[in-house]
Amino acid sequence: MVDSSSAESQSPARFQHMAAELEAVDRDIQYFVCQWGIGVDTGEWASKIGNSWRISNDIYNAWRSIWRITNQIVPYYRHTTVGAFADMDMLIVGLNALSEEEERFHFGMWAINKSPLIIGATVDPEKLNKHSLEIMSNKEVIAINQDVLAKQAQLVRRYTEEEYDIWLGELSGSRQILGVANWRNNSQSVEVDLASLGISSAQARDVWAANDLGLIEGTQKVDLAGHELRLWLLSDAKAAQPLKSTGYHAASDATLAGSAKVVSCATGACLPIGSKVGNIAPGSSATFSKIAASSSGKKTLGLDFVNYDYAFTTAWDWGDNARNATIAVNGGKAKRWAFPLSGGNWEESGRLIVEADGFVEGGDNTIVLGGFGSTASWAPDFVGLEILE
Repeated sequence: MVDSSSAESQSPARFQHMAAELEAVDRDIQYFVCQWGIGVDTGEWASKIGNSWRISNDIYNAWRSIWRITNQIVPYYRHTTVGAFADMDMLIVGLNALSEEEERFHFGMWAINKSPLIIGATVDPEKLNKHSLEIMSNKEVIAINQDVLAKQAQLVRRYTEEEYDIWLGELSGSRQILGVANWRNNSQSVEVDLASLGISSAQARDVWAANDLGLIEGTQKVDLAGHELRLWLLSDAKAAQPLKSTGYHAASDATLAGSAKVVSCATGACLPIGSKVGNIAPGSSATFSKIAASSSGKKTLGLDFVNYDYAFTTAWDWGDNARNATIAVNGGKAKRWAFPLSGGNWEESGRLIVEADGFVEGGDNTIVLGGFGSTASWAPDFVGLEILE
């Protein structure tokens, strides 16, 4: 196992030294940093010196490694740009490790996140499945990966218990890529509310099917195979009215129970509040009271959180870069949510947008964020939340 815990292994110094030496050579050289995302702020320093940088421990021949690395890529949209790309590791397409649908998912997820598409299989028609070669040769998906804006897609919705995500990324020519990722082993039908994503209408093309869908608007029903990543290329999009906050609620003002406690952060950290609530174990909670909603029913929640529990030593076991928490509204059933990495350290916050049901009209709603899992499990740290309507 690679040394991942010593100060030397986590320091960027040796990579920065190599970058300086390469810069001194009078020729163009591309520099690919292989540091596995250990230590802190890898995206911050590596994007300044490398054309790409590894973000994780190695991929391996199992579907669960796709989930692990996907949870780790989420915050790197802040650093991915032209000539600087977060590397999700080589492709296992064609290694007979995944189903055909899973290979499309894997290739597509790497593509929309602008990861280098490094082929790990032998590119030999005699040894490679026809479908694997077709997946890795798909010009439309490759074009999304190679788009000149070089903007990574972002995780814009997560439905943990329902086992699907929605991703949205900006492309050149005022286009967007919409990804609907089915993590469930079986097929399912899901709904995508375009207006909640800021889209009133758009012309859509199903990329994998190479099929123009025409004008889409409103709520779209999407029938997904097990482990399918549906990719829609959107153009001529019209913007919808953005969701508005009913008010921000700092976690430090919540009522805490169990081991949960307020943690101070450095100036400019744990945004937007500057503090967070951590140590949320199973049986512990943060209760937010007097939450306003303009109507009853399901609401969109923006949860600002901190999770830097990256899986390195556990990567080839069951480590997945996610911390789980529950959300309960007005005493209703608590639902589980898997929070990916939020940033490059334990004070860089991210936002997960989810939907929760059970609100009543007025200003007397209660939201409880709780721990989940075994006694050794921890929820992410929470900075605050708001309802978006």
